[in-house]
Amino acid sequence: MGQLTEKLRDYGAVVVGFDITFPEPDRSLRDLLEPIDLNQIDPVFNETLKEIEPVIDADQYFANAMQSGIDAVLAINFNPQSSAAYNELPDSIVDIAPELAETISVREMSGFTGNLKVLQDAAAGNGSMNQQPDADGIVRRVPLVIRYGDQLYPTLSLEMVRVFNFIDNYELLTEFYIDNDIIRAVRIGSGQFAFEVPTDRMGQVLVPYVGGTSLNNNAHYPYISATDVLRDSLSEEEREALQTSFVLVGTSAPGLGDIRAMPLQRVYPGVEVHANMLNGLLNSFTTFEVGEEDTSTESMFSGIVPERNTQFPYKPDWESGALFTVILILGLGMAMAFPHMGAPSMAATALLLLVGVVWANFQVWDLYKMDFSLVLLLFLIVGTTTINMIYGFVAESQIRKTIKGMFDQYVPPAYIDSMLEDPDNYTFDGESKELTVFFCDIRDFTTISEALSASELKILLNEFFTPITEIVFKHNGTIDKYVGDMVMAFWGAPLDDPNHRSNAIRATLEILDKVEEMKPFFAEKGYPEIAIGCGLNSGFMNVGDMGSSYRRSYTVLGDAVNLGSRLEGLTKFYGIKFLVGQETARPLMDQFLFRSIDRVKVKGKHEAIECYEPMGELAEVSDEVNARVAEYHTALDAYLQQNWVEAEQKFNALSVKEPDTLLYKVYLKRIYTLLREDTLPEDWDGAFTHTSK
Repeated sequence: MGQLTEKLRDYGAVVVGFDITFPEPDRSLRDLLEPIDLNQIDPVFNETLKEIEPVIDADQYFANAMQSGIDAVLAINFNPQSSAAYNELPDSIVDIAPELAETISVREMSGFTGNLKVLQDAAAGNGSMNQQPDADGIVRRVPLVIRYGDQLYPTLSLEMVRVFNFIDNYELLTEFYIDNDIIRAVRIGSGQFAFEVPTDRMGQVLVPYVGGTSLNNNAHYPYISATDVLRDSLSEEEREALQTSFVLVGTSAPGLGDIRAMPLQRVYPGVEVHANMLNGLLNSFTTFEVGEEDTSTESMFSGIVPERNTQFPYKPDWESGALFTVILILGLGMAMAFPHMGAPSMAATALLLLVGVVWANFQVWDLYKMDFSLVLLLFLIVGTTTINMIYGFVAESQIRKTIKGMFDQYVPPAYIDSMLEDPDNYTFDGESKELTVFFCDIRDFTTISEALSASELKILLNEFFTPITEIVFKHNGTIDKYVGDMVMAFWGAPLDDPNHRSNAIRATLEILDKVEEMKPFFAEKGYPEIAIGCGLNSGFMNVGDMGSSYRRSYTVLGDAVNLGSRLEGLTKFYGIKFLVGQETARPLMDQFLFRSIDRVKVKGKHEAIECYEPMGELAEVSDEVNARVAEYHTALDAYLQQNWVEAEQKFNALSVKEPDTLLYKVYLKRIYTLLREDTLPEDWDGAFTHTSK
């Protein structure tokens, strides 16, 4: 580093800023040889080492280089989170009253990593290297001053400008705001030619970025390899670039950790943030050439005329009044014009206003460096447009009600409301998702239809389907179709329903109760007695708007659907009214009481599945039903364990108590057959194969 500093001096650099800290002493030759007993090697060498050690002290060499005709500024790394402190801090040169230094709103630091004292004493200045990103991780602002304890310290770029102009200190300009003093600007120099940098109340300025990083071939700030400087292998262009230049020594490799995100580029070397700050500070005032007769050592600020336009964007004092006037004029104009426009023209006008406001804001920013609030104007345009759009759509509410009435015939009214409120939350496009499908069929419908005329049969079906459909809708189901005496429905589409299994079971139990209530009503009209069988199954199904170009239907397809139909057909075989598959029952064992009916292999399926009969919700099932189901499961366990005699005894006992229950007779018939079987397969699991649908 010492040799690099000397080389930069020789190439004509005037100020060098190190975006690196040097907190630890360099290891001298004695440190490297400490583990070795030098007296055992050569006693004379030990004395020679004592003589040459001051000459090879790298830290002192670096310090001497910084005082050899070039101004060097070192960086201090402040930490806002840790209170650890390494080395010592220099005295603050920020001119402000001590009581204000402790109360003004600036970034507070808890710890720091400083430089070695020998280097700090040799440097012409010391500045903060910290760059605090915004909440989204983007570096937009840099604090010109930060606070550690009751001392204030400048940023690295500001310190380089001070050192270049031989200024002794800074002056903070403050003003009282509400109940506290805030920073208004940082003044560099003194007298009528002093230059002020306006800041926000935290002492920060927006970084005046001038483009992307030089690493992406946008060489606004040229990079020169430190190795090339040390080896004197610079090109002619690089030699000219170093003449009377400000040099920042830092790191640009991603692995070294000094990578930031700036507004237009996510990978940006942190050292270039300091370069942009330095560029903005240097371009914010006019320099002059010193004549031969001028031999004074006054600050260069004593002979410059400051420009009125700073390179750092700022909010003028009259910004709030101008913003109020623009809001008033724009708001009144939109309020008078929008009610007479249609939706397309209103949207187009709003878009033009948005583009115009953004363009004007950026022009003021670019040409005059004024930072005007943009969000309020955008909210005004978007809010006024939205209110007028809502007002225009109120007149169409009656049409929406008409559409809702039409679709209420097919899906639950709650679904229609959700669709109208959030159309993006559903789709009729084909998709695969987990649903529960429902099949309900009237027993012996052929016999019933033969006993009734066509008109009577139509009335019976209408009076039967109406309450069933109402119950399905009540539990958020979707009617798929009516096929003769069969009703098909499903849960979980078109809107998602995480409780599709439990909603389907509750709906089916309520349908069974409703059919029992309807039997006396049908008997009064002379209709045959109605009995039904219901099947439920859950699984992944293809759901969507399917069909031909002539007719389409929103329906479900898949193996899980076919299994639901098979389960409905099996209710006749077991003499029960309601049967569900294992994918429906197992997740709900803690909500409903299920009676395990059988392990079956239905036609077209090679794997056995378990089917269950829901007896009701656990909280509502009587003790008698619980006891009966428990007794049945004891008999079924004996059957599955091939304890035929015990199983036969238990099923006989159940059959005596409930002589009309076909399920017990089914198992007694199987036991009778199995007792006469010579052998059973070793992998026999009690599954029964059904050969009919």
